Amino acid sequence: MEEVETILAPGGRFAVRVSAWEARNSQWVYVPSLIEAGTGAIVFAFADRRWSMDQVTWRSETAVHLVLRKFPGDHRPAALEVVVDCADRTAVLGSGGTCAVGEVEEALEGAFEKRPSGD
Repeated sequence: MEEVETILAPGGRFAVRVSAWEARNSQWVYVPSLIEAGTGAIVFAFADRRWSMDQVTWRSETAVHLVLRKFPGDHRPAALEVVVDCADRTAVLGSGGTCAVGEVEEALEGAFEKRPSGD
């Protein structure tokens, strides 16, 4: 994967680091990770590199809103949302559930429903 962009939070303490890889011909997956900007320490990173960020918005100096999907997209809903507080190491899923950042990936997986073939 190739790092393509770093999006700093207001105040510059945290950042979203985006790495990209080509999943299929001209289909790119943009994998986000959250870091402490000064040290490079990882706040959160996906274990599965098929998670792709469609949108990012810093809501404060520590809270970031991510709109995510997972390649190849054979699930419902098409995208999921999460707000991560990098300082508190907590996250709120679009459904309103709260978890620790270490549980985000599992919680997002649980929110997907596998779409039947032919849909």
